[in-house]
Amino acid sequence: MKLYKFELENFIAYLDKLKTDRTDTRHRVKFKGLLADHYTELLNDANDINLDYVIKDKDGNPIVENGKYTFKNDNERLSELNKLYNEEVVIDETEERKAMLLSVKESVINRGPTEFTGIEGDWYDRFCEIVEQIEYKDEQQ
Repeated sequence: MKLYKFELENFIAYLDKLKTDRTDTRHRVKFKGLLADHYTELLNDANDINLDYVIKDKDGNPIVENGKYTFKNDNERLSELNKLYNEEVVIDETEERKAMLLSVKESVINRGPTEFTGIEGDWYDRFCEIVEQIEYKDEQQ
């Protein structure tokens, strides 16, 4: 299963909206943990990129103007961040994850909100596309 790093935060938030029973809730929480690990890595990598470009004073402290950091080569920095956010995250479909992934697939498609407005509908469609990638030969749990 593949998704992009920029989708992680919204996918995690969507998973919080699902109404699941005990077993499916445990699967959802484990899956969220996998996504959260990738999201933490993304935030750390983005922070490292920003630190590489932040302008510092003579003492090595970042310069803040109008409550914001100032950056050198901002276009280059933004290009690096864009590449980072568009990297793929791969969740391997191992036998150990089978029950969890199939549960999450069913929950995302069938247990979320029944009505959406605006961008929420677009995100729901994308999350369905993501979990529809999960294909075990025998989808019986």
